[in-house]
Amino acid sequence: MRIFDANCRIGRYNRWSGREPITAPDLLRSLDHYGIHEALVTAALAREYHAIDGNEQVMRLTEGEPRLHPAWVGLPPRSRELPPMGDLVAEMEERGVRALFLYPRQYRFTLDDWCVDAMLGPLAERRVPLFLCPSDMVAGSPADQTEWPGVVRLCRAFPELPVVVTENRILRTLRTVYQALDACPNLHLDISALWLHHVIEFITREWGAERLLFGSDLPEREPGATLGQMLFSDVAPDELAAMAGGNLRQLLTWGGTLPLPETPVDLPAPVDELHAIAREGGSLEGQGFLCAHGHIGRHTHLHIPDETPADLVQEMDRLGVQSSLVFSNAGLNSDEVYGNDLVALTVRAFPERFRGLLTVNPNRTVAEMEREMHRGFDLGMLGIKIHPYLAGYDTLGEKVEVPCAFAHERHAFVLNHYWGDTERLLYLCRKYPDAIFMTGHTAPEAKAAMAEVDNLYVGTCPLLGYEETARWVEGGWGGRLLFGSDLSWNPIGWGLGPVLYAKVPLEAKRLILGGNFARLLASCGPLR
Repeated sequence: MRIFDANCRIGRYNRWSGREPITAPDLLRSLDHYGIHEALVTAALAREYHAIDGNEQVMRLTEGEPRLHPAWVGLPPRSRELPPMGDLVAEMEERGVRALFLYPRQYRFTLDDWCVDAMLGPLAERRVPLFLCPSDMVAGSPADQTEWPGVVRLCRAFPELPVVVTENRILRTLRTVYQALDACPNLHLDISALWLHHVIEFITREWGAERLLFGSDLPEREPGATLGQMLFSDVAPDELAAMAGGNLRQLLTWGGTLPLPETPVDLPAPVDELHAIAREGGSLEGQGFLCAHGHIGRHTHLHIPDETPADLVQEMDRLGVQSSLVFSNAGLNSDEVYGNDLVALTVRAFPERFRGLLTVNPNRTVAEMEREMHRGFDLGMLGIKIHPYLAGYDTLGEKVEVPCAFAHERHAFVLNHYWGDTERLLYLCRKYPDAIFMTGHTAPEAKAAMAEVDNLYVGTCPLLGYEETARWVEGGWGGRLLFGSDLSWNPIGWGLGPVLYAKVPLEAKRLILGGNFARLLASCGPLR
């Protein structure tokens, strides 16, 4: 199976740290490590600075590299910065440029008919793939920036035009996305924006694998996450091969008029057994991974397919996860009593696969919080989960300390979505030294705190930055990282990928994926 990256950039960019690959040789070495055979490449300069300069730069930087296929960035025609679209398409064909990207927010234009339709006719006539990305590289790129009414209007106005939507993340607009897929047969999605549990499986079942394209978002993102999600998704081999590269190759032929032969690639050997499983499509069953962060139940903000505990156990079996610490979605911003009962039922139904955290709501009185914590521990919970942000409570509010004190008395886990800055972490960890503090996500502010306290641990979700796992291990924090898949919000494979592909010793991977958490579980109050 060949992997063809639909979303890759080359050249220096604003947030380049010096580590990420920005030259063609470095980019190709990175593609080799991740088992990616070819890539569609735009210039970072065209995204961040200007299309004219970036489009010429990408031609220079990819020259003589048949695995790197240049793509250009377009602009609305009336400014006359670029040639008329008919002429531009002819030049693209002549120079081997097979796709056009539009960045409406970055370049400050809309997808309304009066703004863009004049440029889309020539693209549709030749069936040139059009990539739409709303990311604003100055103001930042939060989730759910795509203007779906504009996308649907555009797709319907030009039904022969292949349209691919890519952005930082599609999260809370999924239900709208599904309606857009129904309305627009020519609409496709870049998987790198879809880091959500079983969304690949759901879209494949409902609309077909041909709607999905693999994109890494290299060099700014860690390709292992999207690769892990895709390669370990529960789809048929032919569907996997289509989204991995076949769909993109077909789109880049402009409706079959410009054949695109495959470039032979000799990939280097994997660096260890876990890297080999990821690169070669092997099985993860029986690996014994331990997850320290998981959700149970439905949610108002997003669609969660295949979310029953039995579904999750089946997924854990496939992906080598022996057990997971879980809490309820309902308890994050609704009825925590209802949610804690769901967790208790789940743990009773699958006692070897799930361990429970109770949720408390800091909007309640202290007495009510304590009453629910006592009830939760009587139900067999191992600790407490809080999410002040979703609950609409101040992260630094005084009642955040209530579960910390409770966990301290019982030497139990206390997990928070976000604790605050380094000083706040140090204050809490020192005041409640017998509590086992866990961050819900990779929190850089925890690094300085961990140098001074030994009861603070960091969840791996998300290791989004390029080679971020290696950065944590190289900094000496590998023994404090706990694998957290964030199931059933995020795909287990998406969480595993950055560790499986990481350029760190195998023993460090094993500690992150279960060894560190196993040690903590052995010392947790209820289990000691």
